[in-house]
Amino acid sequence: MRTLNAKSIPIGGARSRWTRHKIWFFVAFAVFGVIAILASDGAGVRLPGDELKTGQGAYGWYTSKDVGSKFTDGLNIITVTPQARGPLRLISARPLMDNGGSVRVIGILARINPGMLPPGSEVGSFQEAPEFPPALPHAAGAVPVEGLIVQPPKRGEDRWIELQIGYEVVAPGRSARRGVELVYEYEGARHKAVIPSYLAVCAPSTAMCEPEYDK
Repeated sequence: MRTLNAKSIPIGGARSRWTRHKIWFFVAFAVFGVIAILASDGAGVRLPGDELKTGQGAYGWYTSKDVGSKFTDGLNIITVTPQARGPLRLISARPLMDNGGSVRVIGILARINPGMLPPGSEVGSFQEAPEFPPALPHAAGAVPVEGLIVQPPKRGEDRWIELQIGYEVVAPGRSARRGVELVYEYEGARHKAVIPSYLAVCAPSTAMCEPEYDK
């Protein structure tokens, strides 16, 4: 099985093998954004412990699409570690969007992989699929986020949470996401993690679209 994660993303303009017209890149700013978001949290919500692997590098992609387009962004993943002392119960997920207004979120689903992958799937995660829910066979099997139980893996096993975020392009312009907030319950307390996945969407499809590192 091929499992695509943040460590395997090429740097500097290499193209994804799953979507030819998209470009992967690492983004240093997102790491600092994640730290700021987590440090500013309050209301008794705890930071992630060793139950999740939160030190992964930031990553992302960008694209241009026409108004009316719908798609699913699938590569929002975070690893569950064998150090977890019990199950995690997912509560909510929220993309951290700017105020560009070019896209709207139309839904969020989750899979616990590899256990929830379709039978015979050779793709462990995906970057993009048309429509929402995603209209690709290897992207099937996701369920609503709220209430999903994540059991810790045994040593030597891989297990990760994949969030599938549906978007609709609603206006010309540019919108960007700086990460995805994941809230979950673990050992009787509420925790919050931020997955450092970046996305920029420009409209229409003829518009030039690139990441903005300094905003």
